[in-house]
Amino acid sequence: MLKPLKIAFVRLTAMGDIIHSASILPFLHQALLSHYQPIFHWYIDETFKAILEDSPYIDKLIAIPLKTSLKNRNFKPLKQIYKTLKLESYDVVIDFQGLLKSAIIGKILDSKKYVGFSFNSAKESLASLLYTQKIQIPYQEHILLRNATLSFSAFNLPTQDLQTLLNPKPFLGFNPAPKTLEKSPKILLVLETSKPNKTYPKHLFLELIKLLNAANLTPILLSHEISIEDSSLKFQALSNLDLSSIKTLVAQMDLVIGGDTGITHLAWALNRPSITLFGATPPSRFSLQTMQNRHLMANSNASYKKSDFSIQKIPPQEIFNLAQTLLQHKRDMI
Repeated sequence: MLKPLKIAFVRLTAMGDIIHSASILPFLHQALLSHYQPIFHWYIDETFKAILEDSPYIDKLIAIPLKTSLKNRNFKPLKQIYKTLKLESYDVVIDFQGLLKSAIIGKILDSKKYVGFSFNSAKESLASLLYTQKIQIPYQEHILLRNATLSFSAFNLPTQDLQTLLNPKPFLGFNPAPKTLEKSPKILLVLETSKPNKTYPKHLFLELIKLLNAANLTPILLSHEISIEDSSLKFQALSNLDLSSIKTLVAQMDLVIGGDTGITHLAWALNRPSITLFGATPPSRFSLQTMQNRHLMANSNASYKKSDFSIQKIPPQEIFNLAQTLLQHKRDMI
């Protein structure tokens, strides 16, 4: 009988980054199986719990109300969070986030070894002072390679190449839709991102909808605050969905289009075709390019500048043309 190996992962917040981190689990699980019985626990902020619920690789998901407590300056729950963190003990703890807050959470956990990014590799360098094993990999490297190097190095295992990491086994779960959406092909336009300079402008989305309508396509618009009202256009609008509902929705789509945000990355994770629009963020770090997951880039020298609104330079016609290509590819695969 294989020896149990109990591992805790810490990635608390940021939807896209949680997805990137969790995509490593199938590879790590398979690599460890020859010598151990891997047991995976994951510590996540309760705001993002739904993303990893029902993952086939996570034996226990521990959600803590850290973000809400800090935002509301309500520190009473911190005592309960501390008690929660003391309920388990681990062979290895891995901090995917590389922030001081995540490093502190992982440090509180009882473990034989605590692994994180080195001083020059972590997003917040001071976080590295809390790790017992520090992994060096340039911050500019692709996010999947960073996470794989971190987790595989913890066990002295060779890291997978990027092309392999871009094609993981299914690692997220979702609730099946109560009824199938009628329109086909089903195209989701994600109207918002976490930052204004990562968001494709509303007036350009309108142009894209016109092009889709002219091709007899009726997209679904997903938003939180942005609303589009135009009686001359055909679309279905959905707003303020919770994360569980968003997962269910994305899993039904034939194509997802939006900026560099968690929902377009979710399409990749759920094996759905997607087009990610890059402006201020560099695709070299975040692009999830496969045969069915593509990106369009506005600025080849993107470097996170807040003043970089180059995403608006991507023509709607270019997005439409790529959408047609991906939809045709999907039809050919049926």
